[in-house]
Amino acid sequence: MIILGVIITQILSLKLYENPKRIIESDVSNYYAYLPLQFIYDQLDYQFDEVSLPIFRDYVYSVPVGNGNSINPYTMGMAICYSPFFFAVHLPVKWMGYPATGFSQPYRVSIILACLFYIILALVLLKKILLRIFNDRITAFSIITMVLATNLLYYIVYEPGMPHAFNFSFGVYFLYLTIRWHEKPGVWNSLGLGIVSGMISLIRPTDVVIALVFILWKADSFTALKSNVMLFLKKWYLILIILFFGFLVWVPQMIYWKHFTGHFLYNPYQDLGFRFFFDNPQIYISLFSYRKGWMLYTPVMLLLLPGFIMLYRNYRPYFWPVIIYFLINLWIVSSWCLPWYGGSYGQRAYIVSYSIMIIPLTAALAVFFKSRKIWGILAGLLLTGLFIVHNFFQIRQYRNGAIHYVSMTKEAYWDSFLREHPSPRLKYLLSFPDYESAKIGKYPTPVIDPVYTGKLTREEIILRLKLDLLQEYLGDSLKQQQWSAKAAEENLSIETYLGKQAGIRMEEQISAGIIVPKN
Repeated sequence: MIILGVIITQILSLKLYENPKRIIESDVSNYYAYLPLQFIYDQLDYQFDEVSLPIFRDYVYSVPVGNGNSINPYTMGMAICYSPFFFAVHLPVKWMGYPATGFSQPYRVSIILACLFYIILALVLLKKILLRIFNDRITAFSIITMVLATNLLYYIVYEPGMPHAFNFSFGVYFLYLTIRWHEKPGVWNSLGLGIVSGMISLIRPTDVVIALVFILWKADSFTALKSNVMLFLKKWYLILIILFFGFLVWVPQMIYWKHFTGHFLYNPYQDLGFRFFFDNPQIYISLFSYRKGWMLYTPVMLLLLPGFIMLYRNYRPYFWPVIIYFLINLWIVSSWCLPWYGGSYGQRAYIVSYSIMIIPLTAALAVFFKSRKIWGILAGLLLTGLFIVHNFFQIRQYRNGAIHYVSMTKEAYWDSFLREHPSPRLKYLLSFPDYESAKIGKYPTPVIDPVYTGKLTREEIILRLKLDLLQEYLGDSLKQQQWSAKAAEENLSIETYLGKQAGIRMEEQISAGIIVPKN
C-alpha cells in the first residue's frame, strides 16, 4: 500500500498524461505505433496520407529495409502489452464520437494504466515469492526498497510506456511460474512459462537469459542439477509446450518482418552499425562510470555483494541460479556497443534483472531486519531510508537537468552533487558520448576543458583565455580591425589589450559561477 500510494500520488500530482508530448514520446512512440497504425489508420507500411501524416510525423520514425519498404525498428512486444488497455479506451472513444487519433489523452492514460496493472500484479506475486524464503517484515522492507530506492520507480511514474517496468513485471511472473513448475510440473504452468518467456524475449530479446533461472532453479550441487535435467527429460512434453507457446508469441512479429522485409527474422540494428562486443564487455563502464554506472546511480545495488554472500551461507539452493544469471546478464548487458544505453535515468538495462536480484537484496537486508535487537532494525531503517531519499533526490536532479541524460562526467557529477538544479558551469563539464567510436568498440576518456574544472589558478586561466582571444583575433579580420582600434585608443599593444580582455572575461565568468579558480 505504501508503494502504491507513492506511485499514484506522484502520477496524479505530475499529470504528465495532460501533456501531448509526454507518455507517448521518444522510444515509446515506436513501441506503441503498431496499434494506431494497424487498428486506426491501416498503414503499417508507413505510407502516410494527408490525414495520418500530421499526426504521426511528430511521434514515429521508420527504417528502410532495402526493398523499398520501411519498418518499425522496434519489436511489437510492448504493443501487445498495451493492447488490452488501448482497446479499452479506443472503442468507447470511437463509439462516443470523439476523435480516435490514437494519441490523445485517453490513450496516454491507457499506457499509464497498463504499466500500473503489470506492476501491481508483479508486486503481489513478488510478495508471495519472498514469503517462501523470508518473513513478513523482511519481505515488506525489501519490496519497498526495490521499488522506491531504484530507477524502477522512475520508469513507473515518469516514463511508464518504456519497457523496463513491464519486463521487470514479466521477470517476476517468470520467477513465480518457475517455482510453481518445479514444485508441480503441469500444462498450465508450462503454458504460462512459454507465454511469459516469449513476451520477455519479444520485448527485449537478450532478456531471455532469464531462462537460466528456470534451468538452474535450486541446483546447489551437481546432484541437484542432474535432478533438474532428469526432470526436464521426464517431462519433455511440458518443455515442448513452453517452447511452443514461447514461439507462438513471436509469430505476429515474424509475419510482420516476412511481409515487409522478406525474412522471418530481421535485425533492424544491423544497418545502423550497432552490435554486441562479447569479447570486449565494458563491465567497469556499465557498473561504475560517471556517465551511467549502475552502482553509482543506483547505489542500493551495492548490497548485492553482501547479499550474494548471505545467500550462499544461509539460502544456498537459491545462490547458484541467481549468481549465474547475474554474471551472464552482466556480461551481455555490458557487451552492447553502447554500454550507457542511450538517454535514461540510471542504467536502465538492468531493471529487468531486479525481478531476480531482489532475492540477494533481501538476503542482505535480512541481516538487519531479522535481528531481534533494536539497533539492528534501526540500522536497516536508516540504510534503506538513505537509499530511498537519495533516489528521490536524484530523480529531482535528473528532471531539473542537474544530472544529464547521457553526457555526465566525473567533473559534472561532483559539480551537481547535492545540487537540485544545475550550476551555471555544468554544461561545460558534460561530454556527449562518441557513438561512432562506440560502434567499433572504442570508448575514449572524456576530455573536459581544464578552465572549468577548478584545477587552474587565476594566472593560468587568464593565460588560457588570452590564447583563446588570440585565436579569435587571428581568425576574424573584422575583430582584428575592431580590437586593434580599441587597443590603439587605450594606447596598448594588442598583446596587452588581449590580456586585459582575458582578465575581464575571467572575472565575468567567475561572477556567473562558470569558472572556479584554484585556491
